[in-house]
Amino acid sequence: VTTPFLDLSARLVPLSPGYDERGLLGLAFHPGYNDPSSPGFRKFYTYTSEPVSGTGDFTVPITGLFDHQSVIAEWQVSPGNPDLADPASRREILRIDEPESNHNGGKLAFRPGEPYLYISLGDGGAGNDVGPGHFANTGNGQSLATVLGKILRIDPLAPSANPASADPISANGKYRVPATNPFISSGSAIHEIFAYGLRNPFRFSFDTPTNRLIV
Repeated sequence: VTTPFLDLSARLVPLSPGYDERGLLGLAFHPGYNDPSSPGFRKFYTYTSEPVSGTGDFTVPITGLFDHQSVIAEWQVSPGNPDLADPASRREILRIDEPESNHNGGKLAFRPGEPYLYISLGDGGAGNDVGPGHFANTGNGQSLATVLGKILRIDPLAPSANPASADPISANGKYRVPATNPFISSGSAIHEIFAYGLRNPFRFSFDTPTNRLIV
């Protein structure tokens, strides 16, 4: 189409023309996107690399400044034009501090038959999962105290959209955490984590016959 569905270029960090692992990295439509009876009607989600703006919902200890923040946001399509997103509908869900520019993961997807959004995040960048912004003894991928190096699983809708849900509300109040997540009862691990120990899970998929997550 002549006018893009959604132009996010103004939200991004300045990108290197030669090579960069930041940008618009993921997009997913809610399973209820075409269902007027669903709270996800006309909603979709993006993953962008944005300049640092305020305190992240998730962070890591660092000496110095963060390179950027990974941002998950919810949008709605224009009610009058299905080929255009409504730029005024943006609702920020998650903002994550990133130590370096590389290893950002970036895939967003809903598992078929679930209302839950899966989000892949790299280990924060640099080399060998070490350096500023990386846990000294474990690295970020093996630490359950950070979302970096993980695949997260959340219900991205505003909690008010499903008031009867048994899934607990997130710490920032903007989404719900599935009660079936593996670390939901942990007193130390981040409850949003679904899978961990990853380097840079740039893409993943769900196997149709087995419903397994393949990274």
